[in-house]
Amino acid sequence: PVRRVTGSAQSAWQQQGNKQNWMSLVKYLDRELLTPTVIFSFSKKKCEEIAGMLRSLDLNTAEEGNTAHMFAASAVKRLSPVDAELPQVLQICEMVKRGIGIHHGGLLPILKELVEILFSKNLIKVLFATETFAMGVNMPARAVVFNTIRKHDGIKFRELLPGEYTQMAGRAGRRGIDSVGTVIICCFGEKPPPENILRNMLTGQSTTLSSQFRLTYNMILNLLRVEDMSVEDMIKRSFSEFATQRALANNNYPKLLARGVKSLAKLDRQFEQDMRLHVGASDVEGYFATSTELLSLQRGLHVHLLLSGGGAGGGALVTGRMVLLTGVRGGGRSFVRAPAVVLRAPSSPASTGQDSPDAASTKFVCLILYPRSFVGNDNPEHAEAIDPGHLNYFGQSKNRYYGIVEVDLHEVLAVTAIKKKLEVKVLYKGEKKVNDNSSRLDQFSGVKARSRQLDDPFAGFASMGKKSSPPVSSTSSSKLFQEVDSVVSSLIEIENCESGTDSSVSLMDLRECTRGVQGDIDFHKGCARAEALYHQLHEFEAHYHPDLRIYYTNVERRETLRARLTKLRHMLSNEALQLFPDFLQRKSLLKTLSYVDGNDTVCVKGRVACEVNTCEELIVTEMVFEGLLNELDPAEIVAALSSLIFQAKTSEDDITKELPDSLIQCCQRMKDLAINLGRLQAQHGLKIDPLDYAANSLKFGLVQVVYEWALGVPFSKICELTDVQEGSIVRCITRLDELCREVRNCARVVGNPTLYRRMEEASVLIKRDIVFASSLYVN
Repeated sequence: PVRRVTGSAQSAWQQQGNKQNWMSLVKYLDRELLTPTVIFSFSKKKCEEIAGMLRSLDLNTAEEGNTAHMFAASAVKRLSPVDAELPQVLQICEMVKRGIGIHHGGLLPILKELVEILFSKNLIKVLFATETFAMGVNMPARAVVFNTIRKHDGIKFRELLPGEYTQMAGRAGRRGIDSVGTVIICCFGEKPPPENILRNMLTGQSTTLSSQFRLTYNMILNLLRVEDMSVEDMIKRSFSEFATQRALANNNYPKLLARGVKSLAKLDRQFEQDMRLHVGASDVEGYFATSTELLSLQRGLHVHLLLSGGGAGGGALVTGRMVLLTGVRGGGRSFVRAPAVVLRAPSSPASTGQDSPDAASTKFVCLILYPRSFVGNDNPEHAEAIDPGHLNYFGQSKNRYYGIVEVDLHEVLAVTAIKKKLEVKVLYKGEKKVNDNSSRLDQFSGVKARSRQLDDPFAGFASMGKKSSPPVSSTSSSKLFQEVDSVVSSLIEIENCESGTDSSVSLMDLRECTRGVQGDIDFHKGCARAEALYHQLHEFEAHYHPDLRIYYTNVERRETLRARLTKLRHMLSNEALQLFPDFLQRKSLLKTLSYVDGNDTVCVKGRVACEVNTCEELIVTEMVFEGLLNELDPAEIVAALSSLIFQAKTSEDDITKELPDSLIQCCQRMKDLAINLGRLQAQHGLKIDPLDYAANSLKFGLVQVVYEWALGVPFSKICELTDVQEGSIVRCITRLDELCREVRNCARVVGNPTLYRRMEEASVLIKRDIVFASSLYVN
C-alpha cells in the first residue's frame, strides 16, 4: 500500500525562504535583467517582512535613486508635518529610493499611488504585492515571482486556482517591450510542489463563471418605488437567470403552452363524448388517480427494500414472483393490472458496490400476459425477428399474447403472495440484438444491400476439411413452449381472479420480507397504505371493464399533458425564478417592519432605508426611528457608525471602558437591535443565524480609533490604539464620511433637523489631514 505523506515531508515544498534565499533571488533577477519584477505574496505581513530583509540591497542607479527620492519627497509634502513622520511613510520613502516597493491594502492611499507611479516609470525594480495588484491595476512587469502557490481564501488554505494563477502570471511580459515574460515559482524546500498540483494550476480548467447577484432590501424598496421595472424583471435580467430565460425564448415555450392548452381542451371534449357512449367505466378518472398513487407508493417501498434488505428486493421481487403491472407505453403496448412473472430480479446496491438511494437498479425483466383486447397488430417492431426466450420477444400461448419485457419499479401495481417454480434458463436467455439486413445500407452504393446468400453459387455445399454444424435440436424449443404454456396458464388464473367481482388475488406482506425494515415506522405505514389503495381499486366499476386498458390510456394521455402544461406554466411564471422565494421572504419581512404596506407601497421607513447604500440598511433605519443617535454628540455618532463600516478582523473587537457611557450604551443597543433583526429574518424563512448576522454586521474594532480621530487626535497617535494597518483605517473613515451623508438624508426624510445638523458636524470632524489627502493622479 502507498504510504501517506504527512508532516515535514508533506510541507517541504511549502517552506518560506530566509534572508539569504531572498537576497540571492533578487540579485539573480537583477543580474539576468528580469526587472521590473512583481513578487506575489498572499499576506500583507509577509510582503513587509520580505522587503525588510533587503535593507542592504540597492537596485537603482544613483540617478534613478535620486529621481525616486525627489518624487517621493514632493508627494509627502501634501501631508502635514506630523503625518509625514509616520513610520509607514518613512519606510516606503526609504524603500523606493533603493528600487524596492510594497503594495497591499494596508498602505495609505497616497503611498499606494506613489508606488504605482514609480513602478510604471521603472524606478521600482522589485515590488512585493498581494494578488489585488494583479486585479485592478494595469502594471505589467518583465517577470513575476510567486512566493508560494497556497493562499487563504477566508475559510481555509488551498492551492491557487487556474484562473487566479493565469491572472497574476499574465502580468509577466510588457507589450511592445519584452519578447517573452518570465514566471518563477519559489521552492525553498528540498522538494518542488507535487506534479498533479502544478499540472492542475497551469493547465486546469478555469473556474466556472457564476452569478453573484443578490437581492438586498435597498434594491427591493427602490424597485417598488418605480413603475418602469419590477423586482421580477430585475431578477430575470441577472446572469443567474440568463441561461434559463434564453432557453425559454429559443424553445418558444409560450407557443407550446398555447398549443398544449388547445390539445388538452380537445382531449377533454373527446373524453366526455366517449364516456356518454360507454357504460361501466364512468369512474375511470378516480381509478387512474388511485392507481397513480399506488404505483408511486409501490416504487418507494421496493426501493427501500433494495437499499435496506439487499438481495432482490429483500425477497419481494425474486425470480418466479407473480406481480400485477400497470404501464402506458407507445405502440399500443399498454397494460393495466396485467399479471406477470419475474424472470430477472432488480439488482441491489450490494451487487453494484454503491450505497446511495439511486444506486439500486429499478429495472427487472418479466413475462407479461397482455389483455384479451390486445391484437397482433400491437406487437412491437422487429418482435418476430427475435428468438423465443430473449428480451422483447412477443409470442402467443393458450390463445393469448405474452411478451418478455423489461419493466420499472414504478410500473408495479401489486406483488402477489404466489411464487412459481420456474426453469429460468429455459424461459429467459437474455437480450439479443435484432439482425435486420433489409434496412442496412451498402456503404459504397448507398442502396439497400441484398442478401448475399442468394448470390452465392456455392450455397448448400459444405467446406472440405471442416465438420458440418449439427442441426438444431427441437428438444430445447419444446421444453421452452411447455414452460411458457405452464406460466401463461398460471397468469390467466390470476387474471380471472383479479377481474372477478367476488375475490381478489392475495397480496404479499412486504413487512415480512426482511428483518432490517421491520422497525421502520414509515415503511410500515406505507405498506398499510398500499394495501388499502389496492383494495380501493376493486371498488371502482372501471376495474372490471373489459376495455379498461383503452380508457386508462386515454386518461393517462390527458393527465400527462395536463401535468406538463402545469410544469410549463410554472417555468414561464415568476415562481420559477431562482431568487423569487428569497424575494417573497424579504418582502414579507418588510411588511412586518412596516417598510411597505399591503399594496406594496413604500412607507416612510422604506423611504429612509432607500437612502442607505453603504451598510446594512435595516440596522441604520431602525437606529434612526428608535432614536439611538439623538442623544449622542457628533464624535460619538461617527464612532458608533464605524461599527457598520469596519469589517476586518482584529484582536480588539470589544468595546473598551475608556469610551463615554452614552457611546457604550449605544453600541450595546445596536448589537441587541441587530440580533432582533436577525431573529425576524430567520422567522420569515431566510437562512440567517441571528448571532452570526449581528457579528458580521457590527464590528467594534475601530470605535475608539474613530472617536479619538473625531476629537482631533493626530493620526500617528490613533494608530497606536489598534493593530489595524493605516490603510484600513483610512479606508474605513473615508467610507464613514459617505455613511454620514446617507444618515443626514435619512434625518431629512424623517424630519429630524437636530440629527441632520449633527451629521453635518460629524462629517466635518473626520474630513481632515491624511485621511482626505488629495490624490497623486489628480496633479
